[in-house]
Amino acid sequence: APEICDGKDSDCDGSIPSDEEDLDGDGWSQCAGDCDDDDDTLNLDDADGDGWDTCGGDCDDDDDSLNLDDADGDLWTTCDGDCDDDDASLTPDDADGDLWTSCEGDCDDTDPDVNPDADEACDGVDNDCDGATDDVDEDGDGYTACADGPAGWDCDDADADIHPDADEECDDGIDNDCDEHVDADDEECQATDDDDDTAADDDDDGDAGDCSCRADRGDAPPAALPALLLASAGLLVVRRRR
Repeated sequence: APEICDGKDSDCDGSIPSDEEDLDGDGWSQCAGDCDDDDDTLNLDDADGDGWDTCGGDCDDDDDSLNLDDADGDLWTTCDGDCDDDDASLTPDDADGDLWTSCEGDCDDTDPDVNPDADEACDGVDNDCDGATDDVDEDGDGYTACADGPAGWDCDDADADIHPDADEECDDGIDNDCDEHVDADDEECQATDDDDDTAADDDDDGDAGDCSCRADRGDAPPAALPALLLASAGLLVVRRRR
């Protein structure tokens, strides 16, 4: 009888061919397709059921998410490092040479100036790949130095006390609230004295604030005072005629 790959002496010649033996004990012999019968991690098993065995290149036969499929057609497999084999825009490639890949967070792998390590600029581009555009905020006050940024324009991004929501200081020569008006030119510093007291108010709510850019004119005269003055003048005229 002819010798067959069954691990037995099929032709009765007194010996079993070495290629029918399972030298590494992984259940596969060389004649049955074991690609390396000295390494039990390489065989024709498909332990994770992903359609790939270790002899066929499966890099982890205990994890069905790692194999040699290229489901998204981007020329990268999960065994090659593809972080999402359903999205062709995510690969381990570094097309622009900035040392960042799209799998590592590079949001534009065609521009070396755009990556998670880049500095954000006021150019309408998400330079640092944080999901926001023109969000330059050097002083950390929540407002950006970019006129078209996601928050109000910060006219001094080096000073956290200067931003659109800040209170205007009326005697420091600075546009604290970024409305392009400084000190007395700012509405906050144009006091309206509406409570007839001796203090100037910096708004129309009757409360004196920190900002007082004009002197208070004091209490208004009594409403009857003009009439009294006229009456007094009339008496003087009459007396003179007599």
